[in-house]
Amino acid sequence: MLPKVEVREIDSRLGRFCVITIGNTVLLTPCDTRMKIIKILAEKEMTADEMSKATGTAYSTVMDHMDVLEKAGIVTSFLRKDGGKRRICFKLNVSTDQKQNERILV
Repeated sequence: MLPKVEVREIDSRLGRFCVITIGNTVLLTPCDTRMKIIKILAEKEMTADEMSKATGTAYSTVMDHMDVLEKAGIVTSFLRKDGGKRRICFKLNVSTDQKQNERILV
């Protein structure tokens, strides 16, 4: 049986991106910044400010990429209380029931 293939487009401030899902593999238009972001999110949940500092990328650019990654279903945002402040954090959208052979290619 052939894997299910889904193609969709995402609009963002960074432009229009094509997202192709083939079975459990998600393909996005290549981008070094997105690859850096996904790599650091694979290690731990972070705020956009933390990702900006870790990647040496402007905060607004990180937020633009997070918008694309969230629309593609690759990351999830959530609120975290940090002292008296609430911060928007991001994490990779990987559930425990997903197979180990799943891949995200950007």
